[in-house]
Amino acid sequence: MQALVGDGVVIVDHATEQRWPAYMARALETGLRAQMGLQQYNHEGVLGSLNLYSTESETIDEAAPLIAELFAAHAAIALGHVREVGQLRDALSTRQSHRAGNTKPRDVALELVGQTPRSTGLEAGARPVN
Repeated sequence: MQALVGDGVVIVDHATEQRWPAYMARALETGLRAQMGLQQYNHEGVLGSLNLYSTESETIDEAAPLIAELFAAHAAIALGHVREVGQLRDALSTRQSHRAGNTKPRDVALELVGQTPRSTGLEAGARPVN
């Protein structure tokens, strides 16, 4: 049996699950009896998935999917934060390496949006006209 949980799936009867025969056969051999998989997403899209497995029970408590969705949401927030911090560190590192090469902050900003001083008419020493 399977039930949808938000953007996820709960499988409580692996013996009759037909979609993934090779996986199910191996899962049953290792003692898997129930599982739940949920997508983790934020405003940018899907970040990954949270997969929970049971080797003790063939059922999943009624409250478990709601708790798992809450946990997946919090984990997605944490993963999104880690990704954002990594991107900020990369940007800072790029900025510092440009500074070492005497690149102007304006040129770094243009590079970040895929432009060059020449493509915008802001060549050496030129100032934008208002």
